This record gives sequence, C-alpha cells and structure tokens, in this order.
Amino acid sequence: MSYSDNQKDFSGSTQEDKMAVYSNDNATQRVPDSESRGFLNLAFVSAGYCICVSGLFTGSALAFGLTLVQGLLVSFFGNCIVVAYACAVGYIGAKERVSTSMLMRHSFGRYGSFIVSFVIAIVMLGWYSVQVGFFGETLHALFPGGGFITKVSVAAFWGGILMMITAYVGYKGLSILSTIAVPLIILLSIAAVIAGTSRAGGLSVLTAMQPKAPLSISAAIVMVVGSIATAGCAQADITRYAKTPRIAVTSTILGYLGGNTFIIIAGFITCLATGNDNMPAAMIQMGLGFPALLVLIAAQWTTNDNNLYSASLGFSNIIKGKKRYIVLVTGIAATILGVLGISNHFSRWLSVLGVALPPSAGVLIADYYFVRRRHYEFGRGTVYCKCNVLAFVAWVIGAF
Repeated sequence: MSYSDNQKDFSGSTQEDKMAVYSNDNATQRVPDSESRGFLNLAFVSAGYCICVSGLFTGSALAFGLTLVQGLLVSFFGNCIVVAYACAVGYIGAKERVSTSMLMRHSFGRYGSFIVSFVIAIVMLGWYSVQVGFFGETLHALFPGGGFITKVSVAAFWGGILMMITAYVGYKGLSILSTIAVPLIILLSIAAVIAGTSRAGGLSVLTAMQPKAPLSISAAIVMVVGSIATAGCAQADITRYAKTPRIAVTSTILGYLGGNTFIIIAGFITCLATGNDNMPAAMIQMGLGFPALLVLIAAQWTTNDNNLYSASLGFSNIIKGKKRYIVLVTGIAATILGVLGISNHFSRWLSVLGVALPPSAGVLIADYYFVRRRHYEFGRGTVYCKCNVLAFVAWVIGAF
C-alpha cells in the first residue's frame, strides 16, 4: 500500500511557489540552499535548545547526591548518550533538508507519520505549557514583591507570549535570539559559578564536599539524559538548515555536549556552594537577583520557543495550513494551560511520553542508515507506504 505526495518540491517551482515556501518556513519542503546556515549559527541554536532552567535544576538535584568530580563525569557521559543519537538524527536532517516529522514519512509511513508527529507535537506543547507555568512560579520566587507583573499567573502569561514570538518568526527568529541569549546566559552562569566558588572558600573546598544524600551514578546519568532526551529526537528540525552534514554533526556536539553539560554544572556548583537546593533562592543568596532574572528569561525563552517550533512542524505534517497560524493557535492554547496551572497535573504523563519518544528516533536511524542506505525522496510524486507496522512494533519494544 502506498501514498503519493503531491506537494511541490522546492526545485523546479515557480517564484510564487518559492515565496510560499519561505513564508511557511519550509515546514513540508526541503530547505533551499540559499537558506542554509553555517557552523556557529547552528551551534548557537542547538545550545539555545539545551540551555534551559530545567538544566540548572537538574544540576541542583545532583548537587546533594554526588561529589563535584562525580557531577562533572556524570554530566559529561550523560550528555554523550544524548549527543550520539542527536547527531545521527541531525545528520539525516542536514542530508535530506527536511524536518523530523517529514523524515518519519519514510520510516513510519505517510499515515503512520501522523501518529509520530502528533506525539512529538503533544510532548513539545505539553512541556511548553509546563515551562510557562514554571516560568511564572520562578519569577515570582525571585521577586515576590514585584507587584502585579510578577504574580505567578501574570508572569506565566507574558512569558508564554514572549516565548511564542520567535517560534512564530521561524528558524530566523530562533537564530537571532540564540545568538544574543546564549553568550549572555554563559557569562551570567560563569558569574554565578565564580561567586559560588568564592563564597564556599575555593574550588578545593567544593571538591572536598561529600554528598548529603548519596545518589547512584546510574541514576544520576538517567537524570542527565532525561533533562534533554526529547530534544535530541527533533534535532533534524534545526540541522535541516545546515550547509553540510558535517556542520550539522559538529554543531550538535558543541551545542549539546557543551551547552547542556555547562548549564548542569553551573546549577550544581551554585547550589553546592550555597547549600540551597532552590535555584532562585541560591542566586539571590549570592546577590545575583537581576542577573538571575536575565538568565531565567533567556534560558526559558531559547528552549521553549524551540519546543513550540518543533510542535508546529509536527502539526504541519498532519494538517494543511500556514505554520505561523499553527504556532499562534497552539502557542496561545499552551500558554493559557500554563497560566491556569492545569499543565502541572500532566507532568508525569508527559514524562512517560518523553521516555517513549526517543525510541522513535531509533526507528528512524535504523531505517535511514541500514534499510534505505542514507537516501530518502521527498517532493511531488514521492511514494510512501501508508503505515509501516513493523516500525511501530520496534518503537513499542524500544519504549518498553
């Protein structure tokens, strides 16, 4: 059974068709060569995806269960695991120049890809909603006397709208924001690490500290992998803009291994030095109130806009319509859920889906590299099977 794709590929299109592709951020077509980006651009966007407040909190959760040396090793090896499959997916995205959801048309079938795209979209939207609520709560914790603007629900609302802007613009919006925000987050996090180390009495003192509630190395690695596992599955959404597959791989390594490892260690040292497992409180304790606000806004923004961006690409594979409109509708809906706090009740369910999603990337990797020998076709006249049942069987086994 097969399904023929009658959408126009970019090559051979009229100028009017090309403009339509640009305006829709190449949601269901190959990215044209004129839109491709270099190493630094891809690395900043990838790092922006990884550097988030949840990474800081992962570090704070590890701080009281591991020594500093153990924390460094766990962060490195945990991120190596994510980098392995993120690079494999990122390479495919750069080679084929399409989004993750589009790639799934071959490995899962045209109709089968609807299911994968829907799961990707729901997971990303769910976490967008959770992070919006989390943003409001954290901002209020940082500035409890800030008045109306820092009320939990109000901060969650304007934070959600803020994060939606760059996803609405498309990859160009992610690129501009990440280029500005990532260096800022790194500098301010370094300041927090230096202040924390000085407060504790030096690096030797931090290194000598023993964990209050020892955590096993395996459990700690799982926490590190879980902090960014879902993002690696959608790496093709970013690397489809890479000039070459090599750029896709190297930028993914730097973005994930560098960005996520750094932010986890920053959270680890900050909380270890202050003895406080509450990140906002720990930063305020070190006199970093305003810098902490900048880190919070920038880190949440660079990650959550990517969540909404990938969600919109997932829905674009299912329904016809401009991606910008999909971003607006889904972004506003997810923001409202975050403001109401409803999303907090779905955190465990989202965690289950987050665990179930990475094996779908394993199916894609196996299909592309070993079954299809690194070649997919897209565009007008491309034929896909309707639904690859074996792919779903493999996905379920992998998730189990």
